[in-house]
Amino acid sequence: MYQQAFWLAKKEFKSQWVAIALTLVVTIFLALVSAALLEQSVRKLSGTETIFYNRMLLDIMFVGLTPSFAAIFMSRPYLNFQTIKDDPFSKRMAFFRTLPIPVSILSLSRIFLMVGTLIIMSFAFYLTITIAVPAHFFELMTPVEYLIFILFWLGYALAIGGVNPFVEYGTNGKILHLLPWVFIVVFLITVFIFYSLVGLSIVEMILVLIKSHGWPLAAVSIFVGVCGSYIWNKLLTMRLSKRDYL
Repeated sequence: MYQQAFWLAKKEFKSQWVAIALTLVVTIFLALVSAALLEQSVRKLSGTETIFYNRMLLDIMFVGLTPSFAAIFMSRPYLNFQTIKDDPFSKRMAFFRTLPIPVSILSLSRIFLMVGTLIIMSFAFYLTITIAVPAHFFELMTPVEYLIFILFWLGYALAIGGVNPFVEYGTNGKILHLLPWVFIVVFLITVFIFYSLVGLSIVEMILVLIKSHGWPLAAVSIFVGVCGSYIWNKLLTMRLSKRDYL
């Protein structure tokens, strides 16, 4: 089953290489912006100087955008509002359902596609940040702490990113374009409440927790991410087995 799902996911990667390349370029640009903000955040928390920077934008980059690395967000369905009417993901899945492929394999292939996309985009994102931050960044944040930071956000993105294949193939074009706006509203409400109660941004709080808790924080995040992907796979399997594509 795993080999068949992997083969199907690999076929889709090859067919979408242009959209993947465009998504990679945008991801690298986002990483350059994130590198500057992260460096400012670490300097601020070090207490060596007073730094004023856009902490909301930093939270948008990590809390809001890293889960989107699980989707090929520069592909046509994400960029064209005609998706609401045409619903290309549902049409593709309807075609797959006419083939002698079990639902479990179809669902697992979507998860493999999600995880593969997340790995590629996250690797480019964090590698670009690592190269872009100035040398003194690793005097304020050790390489081990930085690795924990990366693993924490990878686990987070893995847990939340699993919603992408479920929305793409388990719902329709309307939900695909409506969900980001719902996420924005929830994000804004969450960060404003968090800022009021804690006095730090979410990313700043994670940096503080890394200093005090270290590896257990990364381990818990990765565990939650793996469990999240497993749950999303089960939900998508159940959804595909019941969905009417007519």
